[in-house]
Amino acid sequence: MQVRYNAPTIARWTSVTVTVAVLAKTFVPFYLIGSTAIFAASVVAGLVLVALIWPPIFVGARYVRGALIVAALFYAVVVVSFLVYSRAAVPATHLLGILIIHGLVLIFGFSAARAPKMVLLVLLGMATIYVAVLALHALRFGGVTTGINVDDIFGIGVPAIYITFHQNIGFVLGVGILAALGLASNRITQTLAMSALPIVLLFLFHIAARTALVALASSLVFLSFTTLWAYSRKVALLTAAAVVVAATIVLGMLSQHAPNQIAVDATAPDAVSRTIRELQDSNPGFRLPIWKQTWHRIVSEPNRLLFGRGIGMYPVDAGFGSPDWLLHPTEGSKHYPHNMGLELLYEAGIVGLLLFSTLTLWPIITSLRRWSAFSPAERSVVAIYVFSLVSSEISGAFAYTYVLQFFLALTVGIIALKRTAEATPHRPIVASSHT
Repeated sequence: MQVRYNAPTIARWTSVTVTVAVLAKTFVPFYLIGSTAIFAASVVAGLVLVALIWPPIFVGARYVRGALIVAALFYAVVVVSFLVYSRAAVPATHLLGILIIHGLVLIFGFSAARAPKMVLLVLLGMATIYVAVLALHALRFGGVTTGINVDDIFGIGVPAIYITFHQNIGFVLGVGILAALGLASNRITQTLAMSALPIVLLFLFHIAARTALVALASSLVFLSFTTLWAYSRKVALLTAAAVVVAATIVLGMLSQHAPNQIAVDATAPDAVSRTIRELQDSNPGFRLPIWKQTWHRIVSEPNRLLFGRGIGMYPVDAGFGSPDWLLHPTEGSKHYPHNMGLELLYEAGIVGLLLFSTLTLWPIITSLRRWSAFSPAERSVVAIYVFSLVSSEISGAFAYTYVLQFFLALTVGIIALKRTAEATPHRPIVASSHT
């Protein structure tokens, strides 16, 4: 009886702990004090807490059998792909790392669905820490981007490490503002969150956190679409179709102008200037050349389109050596197509890509069917999942971008709770999904 009485409290602490575990390796302040130790400790604590509330979680899983079956099929394809095609060239720890880390994160996300507000509070807290550090830096140097490079806002001093942190900062600020929108419970907090939104967008644009900027814009478009969807599904679909057509026309017009004809400041740090400079540069390490090269390698061997070349084979084929798991990165681990869809098509073929696409799109489509029943916090979670999904298609690596799996499982868990409540309307759920 005591365990049941404390179940809501345990659910809240579970959500906090597993969220910290998932973000431990990407949150820069954790890096400064020992991200691996924090990751290991929070994983152990998260597993203990999940075990304490496991029975109702197991019951909820029965109501999303379809998603679980697709997930099982997808990871079965991953295992078979590795054993058949890449076992001789890629260490087994790469496959084990995928299965273990992804498995843990999926369990953590599904468990955290019983207290989604606590997940949002952790995300908002992390974003607040970044805002505080950036504010102190601005007070010290007279501006956010003056003084030391904004990439090294924490004073790490090692370019090879801090040069990538602006994307981590952008990710946390992006999901943080979405969390703030979901937690805003009155007119004052809603006004504050909406006022902070354009500031975050401008900051991401200025520091060229392009992945986070596009992902945040996509999430906001999704939330706008859901507003129309709640009003009229027909209007929402027609509007979406019109936007897609207009965007296609605009992209077609822009493609007629050669990037080399566009004058741009050679030192401007903003997202547009940096993107144009990359388009004008033939450096094969930039994003678009990587995508083009990957696609060329895929279509040049049509006999491998169905099942791919094997999990982990992209860096091997590119000449960078084999990858390894999260806690033992190698040179090969640093090289991937920066697009999870392309990576899975290359390594797991059409079969793997179709299963992955089904798995990742299912929560979005299913949540739309119950959108009116979702609380603001739950809607924010789905928007953050969209943010993570878009991020993975711009800069993600299948083996290492496990944040996507967390928010995927979190969204599926919320759907499971809704279905559980519908199936048993007179039986209270142990912990409220609105906690």
